Amino acid sequence: VVSTQSTGDVEALFKSASKKLDGELAGTYYPLTGMEESVRQLLVDDHFLFMSGDKNLQASGMERDWPEGRGIFHNVDKTFLVWVNEEDQLRIISMEKGGDVLGVFKRLAGGIKAVGDSVQAECGKGFMLD
Repeated sequence: VVSTQSTGDVEALFKSASKKLDGELAGTYYPLTGMEESVRQLLVDDHFLFMSGDKNLQASGMERDWPEGRGIFHNVDKTFLVWVNEEDQLRIISMEKGGDVLGVFKRLAGGIKAVGDSVQAECGKGFMLD
């Protein structure tokens, strides 16, 4: 069961760990709670922001306490994103316009490793293992 406490804990951990991302992965974390309307609209326009109202998420209890403990991170170039506590605790996404599939995959693989290393440094637990 995903509790209010665990959702908040995951958000706090990632919010802190995301500050360690550097290079092309460096960016900003935007919590849904207290988000300014101008930021929300920009994220909607970029098609990055997830919204409440999904019937399956509601039925499973995943939208409990919405929007508490949820947010989105993206890098400066908007090619690397992490959704926090949407359907997954962390959903790591790499994308870009064009056909550079190898570049997108390399960024995804590097991003997963960087997030894992940041989480490990932050709490001492292995990402996706503990």
